[in-house]
Amino acid sequence: MKLYELVGRDPNMPFSPFAWRSKLALAHKGLKFESVPLRFTEIADTLSFADSKTVPVLVDGENIIPDSWHIACYIQDAYPDGADLFGGPRGRAAAHLFGFQMGMPLLMPLFRTLVSDIYKILDERDQDFFRKTREPRIGCTIEDAAENYHDALVTFQNNLIPYEAYLKSSEYFCGDSPAYQDYCFYSLFLWARATSPKSILKEDSPIKKWLDKMDGLFDGLGGNIKLIK
Repeated sequence: MKLYELVGRDPNMPFSPFAWRSKLALAHKGLKFESVPLRFTEIADTLSFADSKTVPVLVDGENIIPDSWHIACYIQDAYPDGADLFGGPRGRAAAHLFGFQMGMPLLMPLFRTLVSDIYKILDERDQDFFRKTREPRIGCTIEDAAENYHDALVTFQNNLIPYEAYLKSSEYFCGDSPAYQDYCFYSLFLWARATSPKSILKEDSPIKKWLDKMDGLFDGLGGNIKLIK
C-alpha cells in the first residue's frame, strides 16, 4: 500500500492537511503503508496514473483512490475489521458534513495565516509554482500576506469557538475515543506545525488539552512533527 503526499524541501516533513487525514485514518485501522513524498511540481506528472492533480492518492494493489474522503471510505469498506473509522453509517454521514464545515471557516483563514511560511519551506522551483498558483487565491503577494496575517489568524481563532465549547465536555469530537472527525480537525494543526513557527491557538484554548491526547496516538505519529528551522 502506498500513500502519495506533499512535502517541501525536506522529504521527511509531509504537511498536506488532507494527506494527514489519510495517514491518521490508515493508522486508526492499523494498516501499514509506504509514504511517497512529492513536491508541488512533481504532482501532475507523477499522479497522472490516478487522474489526479492533488494529494493524497492511495494505491492498494490494483486499487487507486484519490481524495482523502474517498480514501477514508475505501479503507473502512475494504478493511472493516477493527475499530470503525466513522462509528457506523450515521457517523460516516456526520464525518462527511464535518469535513465541509471546516472548509471556509477554518481552512481558508488558516491558509492565509500560513501561506508565507509554507512558501519558505519549499525549494526554488516549487516556490515559483506556489507563488503563481496561490497568490491569485489570496488576492495579494506572498510578502503582503506575511505582513498582514493577523486578521486571518483572528478569524481562524474566532471560528474555533464552537469546537472549543464542544471539547469542554467531550474527550474527543467522536466521544470517548478518536475517529475520523478528530483526524480531520487534528490535520489542521499538523499542517501548521510542519510549516510555521506561529502560535495559532490562544493561550487558554481547550483545544490544547485535546491536542496533547492526539499527539500521543499511534506512537506519536503526529506528535513527532516539528518544524525544523
